[in-house]
Amino acid sequence: MKNFKIRCRAPLRVSFAGGGTDIKDYYDKYGGVVVNATIASYAYTTLKPRSDDIVKIKQQEFDVNIETKLNSINDLNKQDFFAAIIKHFNPSKGFELTLTKDSEFGSGLGSSSTTIVSMVGAFNKWLNLEYDLYETAETAYKIEREDLKIKGGKQDQYAAAFGGFNFIEFSKDKIIVNSMKLKDEVIRELQFRILLVKTKGTRFSGRIIEDQIKRISDEDILKHYAKMKDIAREVKNCLYKGDIDGLGGLLYEEWEHKKALSPEISNENIERVFKIGFDNGADGGKLLGAGGLGYVMLTVNESTRYDVKKAFEKNGYVTETVEFTPHGVETWILNNERC
Repeated sequence: MKNFKIRCRAPLRVSFAGGGTDIKDYYDKYGGVVVNATIASYAYTTLKPRSDDIVKIKQQEFDVNIETKLNSINDLNKQDFFAAIIKHFNPSKGFELTLTKDSEFGSGLGSSSTTIVSMVGAFNKWLNLEYDLYETAETAYKIEREDLKIKGGKQDQYAAAFGGFNFIEFSKDKIIVNSMKLKDEVIRELQFRILLVKTKGTRFSGRIIEDQIKRISDEDILKHYAKMKDIAREVKNCLYKGDIDGLGGLLYEEWEHKKALSPEISNENIERVFKIGFDNGADGGKLLGAGGLGYVMLTVNESTRYDVKKAFEKNGYVTETVEFTPHGVETWILNNERC
């Protein structure tokens, strides 16, 4: 194939419980568990190989439009993100890279990690590396957390790589992804009962997680982590049993423990979203992601769904529904002489 492109997409995720116990500083000592699920909202990478040593990178969300040579990647100035990718894979030829995604960075849906997973998937295909899903997730984690030194957990990379509903166990020695095979009617009911409410603005999660890490060894804080893991196991059981009525309360209980990990996690704007939701009939929920801003995930029922949506609309908030996807990272080739 003379002219071809590689396209890769990786799904964003919602986290039901356990987020924060997937941070290495915590799970290396105490072990972590999370329950999450991927949604039909994606980070995309398009890679077009070149026959010379020119590298072109476009990412419109951040007005990135780079052209350089492979041997000049250290001159990317503030674009360390892309330099780290290129250094890791060390291709012998140039390429054109275009990135786009279906949500903003800082949304709490794992978009930054998912973007890196999509890039890893594209390079994996181009260079015939034959990574399995564990290797894909670990490579993305290494680039983001170790090479770029961006603080954060490990669930996002694994969710994006594996896809579907997962109960993931973290320890110093290994990561185990337990794929949850839920009944179709449970998944459909979750899609009906969940509303996402977008709080205003975005945030850099690394600063919040740095503050969390400083507090990890505090005895009172460790009790909250332990309770979050207990709740994650209860959430897993709720989903298996199809007990959606019991899910909302567990989510909010987990949120109360999550807030105790750092004063940076919640704020007046986030609490206002919960108040509007609960005042109009929402029966539970939690903030997605590290904290500060992003999406609040609320649970409703057939009697309250309309009222909750209308209340947020009246107060200037956007609500969204979710569609779950069973697929993780996916890569395909576009063979077109006009590419």
